[in-house]
Amino acid sequence: MILALSRPLVSLDLETTGLDTERDRIVEVGLVKLAPDGSRTSLQRRMDPGIDIPESATRVHGIRNDDVRGLFGEPPLGRIGRELLDFIGDADLCGFNLLAFDLPLWRKDLARHGLEFAMADRWCIDARTVFLAKEPGWDRFLQGPRNLNNAVLHYCGRDVAAGFAQRDATDGDGSLLGVDLDAQARHSAVKDADATLDVLLAQLARYGDLPRDVPGLAAFCEERERKKEATATSAS
Repeated sequence: MILALSRPLVSLDLETTGLDTERDRIVEVGLVKLAPDGSRTSLQRRMDPGIDIPESATRVHGIRNDDVRGLFGEPPLGRIGRELLDFIGDADLCGFNLLAFDLPLWRKDLARHGLEFAMADRWCIDARTVFLAKEPGWDRFLQGPRNLNNAVLHYCGRDVAAGFAQRDATDGDGSLLGVDLDAQARHSAVKDADATLDVLLAQLARYGDLPRDVPGLAAFCEERERKKEATATSAS
């Protein structure tokens, strides 16, 4: 495998009530564990966020209040958090916008339920940070935003991207359902987590100067994030 692993790497993706890492809540967690032998295992869980899901968030992931809240809804994070933490174990983490969004919200929401996510000796890789660093000439107006959909297209090819875009508009055997076209753009946490691993491995294949080990990649991402924060601070 192109990435040297001494222990598993877990790709983490969240579907949430919004984009505020302090106030918003998780409604779905997707975890995909990449083992040192290259095999993958996954876990996805929905939960009652304890607050209403705005329609703007539902348009992103397709999850409505009635899907997770009430008598026949989903359990809160506090009841299923231990299962998720046990699945991750001592693995390192990766994600797409992990450092700025998923990880802070993940830790904050766990803390609300009295659960701690230990970060000591845990490396974190952000495929979006790599995207930003290695493609400085990306034209947002011509090529679109640097989101996961476009990362899959850029790094994994048009055929893979087409399947990824339609993932929630199919019934499992590839045939389209009779649903609104917006469903083709909705997010599924575990499929986004799996796609993030595909993007990361494709980035390693494309950029020969990237570190091939998890600590090295994590240091690369941390350095770029520090530079971004310093630039933002000096500009304010």
